[in-house]
Amino acid sequence: MPQLSASTLKLFQECPRCFWLHVNKKIARPRGPFPSLPSGIDRVLKGYFDNYRQQGILPPLIEGKLEGKLATHELTLGFNDARAKARLWGKLDDCIVLPDQRLAPLDHKTRASAPDDVSYTEKYYQFQMDVYTLLLERNRHPISRSAYVVYYFPVDGLLHQGFPFEVTVHKITTDPESAYEVFLAACRCLSGTLPASGAACEFCRWAEARPAKPPTIPEDLFA
Repeated sequence: MPQLSASTLKLFQECPRCFWLHVNKKIARPRGPFPSLPSGIDRVLKGYFDNYRQQGILPPLIEGKLEGKLATHELTLGFNDARAKARLWGKLDDCIVLPDQRLAPLDHKTRASAPDDVSYTEKYYQFQMDVYTLLLERNRHPISRSAYVVYYFPVDGLLHQGFPFEVTVHKITTDPESAYEVFLAACRCLSGTLPASGAACEFCRWAEARPAKPPTIPEDLFA
């Protein structure tokens, strides 16, 4: 049974061919070095939020920017789907219990500067939040069809007084049904033959452009 996530479904949206090879043949796209700073920030944020979770209050960083409290249920969620014959799973950064007891996913994002407006969030993170809302719904949690994306970005200030940064919260409306339709389409793709590349896939264009064999190096080159 294929096990898919928001990131693999996003890959399907970008390029069905890369997705098919990634899941069916375990051939992943080439990856360069991954910066460790975001992982370190995520670790610090998790500890910070967990401290206030135990107190049943919102952390001061986001207090007044949204209503509710931090959820205490398991944040790694998944479900097996008989129709798709696959499993969808994901690990939420966090989750907010709203005053009416419905749940809304919350995700942390670090940036070099503040995003311009909510349209930025909708463009880059809408689908991820749609998937997280679907996971909550399929695990029988009451959902609000909304999600929060919290941005952390540096600002000018005196470094010797602590690293200065700002926090902004964007709220978006989510569509779990749309995420489920993408999930079904991705599973249909996996059950078929190798599909065509995505129109803008740079990885496939590179693969097609590279020579079948490496160029021959003259024997006397290092003589």
